[in-house]
Amino acid sequence: MKNFFQQQAANRRASAMLVCLFCIAVGLIVLLAQWFFGLIFDARIASNLNLILYQGWDVFRAQNPYQWHIPSALVTAILIFTTGIYKYRQLRTGGSKIAEQLGATRIQPNTFHPLEKQLLNVVEEMAIAARTTVPRVYLQLHHSQVNAFAAGHNSHNAVITVTRGALEKLTRDELQAVVAHEFSHIVNGDIKLNNRLVAATFAISFIGLAGEWILERAAAAGRGNAKGSGGLELVIALMLICYGYIGTLMADFIKAAICRRREYLADASACQFNRNPAALADALKVAAGLRKPHRNAHFHQYSHLFFNQIRTPWVSSFSTHPPIVKRIAKLDPSWQPPSAGFRERPSVANYQAMQLSATREFLTENSTPIINQTITADTSHLSDKLSHLVHDPYACFTLIPLLLISDEFELRNLQLNCLLSSHYVDAYTLDCAESELAKLSENERFQLIELASPSITSLGEKQKHDFTELCWQIVKQKNLAPKTNTRQRNQYLITWLYLEIILMQVTKAKRTLAVTTRNSKKLILAWRYFVSLIAAIGHESEHEQQQAFKATCQQFNMKGLEVIEFKLFDIEHAHQFFAVLTRLPLKNRNAFLQAIEFTAKWDNQLTEAEQTMLYSFALLLDLPSPVER
Repeated sequence: MKNFFQQQAANRRASAMLVCLFCIAVGLIVLLAQWFFGLIFDARIASNLNLILYQGWDVFRAQNPYQWHIPSALVTAILIFTTGIYKYRQLRTGGSKIAEQLGATRIQPNTFHPLEKQLLNVVEEMAIAARTTVPRVYLQLHHSQVNAFAAGHNSHNAVITVTRGALEKLTRDELQAVVAHEFSHIVNGDIKLNNRLVAATFAISFIGLAGEWILERAAAAGRGNAKGSGGLELVIALMLICYGYIGTLMADFIKAAICRRREYLADASACQFNRNPAALADALKVAAGLRKPHRNAHFHQYSHLFFNQIRTPWVSSFSTHPPIVKRIAKLDPSWQPPSAGFRERPSVANYQAMQLSATREFLTENSTPIINQTITADTSHLSDKLSHLVHDPYACFTLIPLLLISDEFELRNLQLNCLLSSHYVDAYTLDCAESELAKLSENERFQLIELASPSITSLGEKQKHDFTELCWQIVKQKNLAPKTNTRQRNQYLITWLYLEIILMQVTKAKRTLAVTTRNSKKLILAWRYFVSLIAAIGHESEHEQQQAFKATCQQFNMKGLEVIEFKLFDIEHAHQFFAVLTRLPLKNRNAFLQAIEFTAKWDNQLTEAEQTMLYSFALLLDLPSPVER
């Protein structure tokens, strides 16, 4: 937790640095626009240049009053800020926008391709090690370079993209290290900073990027791959690139100033996740032997997101990544750079993996080096049948709502009938899922929802809506007055937590920016509601509940509040109160998590229900968990 908020403080300092550099870049661009448009529109260019060269700038200014400096500066500033705001709003909905712009396609959770299945398994393992939700996974099929990137606004809508070269050239351990590096960017909040960086650099380099896009189109037309007037487009492209060069140069400088240090931090965090710095060093060596600069404007725009340097700049100071030799040396101090340089590894490392079956039995029977695991996901409790169901998007219509069903006989029959009434559910899948779920503990059932995240998010918008409605219909069958029995009370609480996490998976691609909630009454009600809930769950007697609640109020300066009885707990009200908390800034969300953690630990012991509560709140609030699962 402490390391997380130290990283967040570093992100805030980097954001302040970004704002300062952005303002300096905008000022330089505006000054250039003033001179350029004034020179064009005040008089004829040829006569102006002649006047400047032979009689001086003062004489030129006396004869040609500068009438275009205000309009040119205003238009340039409006263009910069408009494109920046547009780009930021485009990217805040999730990292899928970036992945699609770079030509990546999503890997479906129920894929049968061995290499894609291996990648999904590695991502699930690292998600468990990093204690975060499983992100969506994309693949860049047309890129042989060993590379990867993570993108998104927060961990709820993040994606991880891997190139085809990484799948073909890297062993399983090396691939796991690369994915762990990208997870460190997600967990430490770097992806949110990168979104701001993309928006700022896009704004100041928009003219130069437009020239690069037109130049690519002209080159394609010259090769006969596209239709267009190649000569005219080439002239226009060169003019835009020259005019926008100052913005492009400043954008590269800003990315280099902010990102180089963060790559070292991401390498260190990756070693914490997979406990294998040698694998990450080996992956960097393979990437160094395959480096090929890309000439794509989109790759230039997002160059700072990648695991490895995507372009080779003219000046090393403008590189967005530290030299690979230095990164490897920090991971393995005894390593010496090869005198003959890095060599390209042939695509033999995963040839055997391509022949392997995706089933767990076959993988465990083979002892080839490519499938030796450094970190093994704690999913041994999942049978092949259950593993297939959790990775099948439409099977999740049956599997996940079953977790919300009560153990009470009469209520269970009502909920099962409600579930079977859906046209997405069939009786055979229901029987299979029900028998498999009966073998799982509470923690294992909880983990099942996290593993089902990519399957749920791969559904269409209509299917997501139907899935949400189905979950709500099942929950509403339950009597909204919780029982006084401790076991029934805890089960009711866990049902609500399951529902919140399911709803988060459905809506995370649309989650908006965190904004400060101005209605203080709602915040106080939400704080009182959930602190009372934790006090009731963790303490049997009413006196202990009141003492824990009062101690928390005193610790966090919330005076004049009274504890709420657990019998007033209602799933729909809890959902509304929780929506208030998710809109809070990071600092306030952390203060709330600290409050419920203080309440749970007031009696110096944590029950399983309290641990589940703390872990769930941290997951839903996009914060590191104060307890292990």
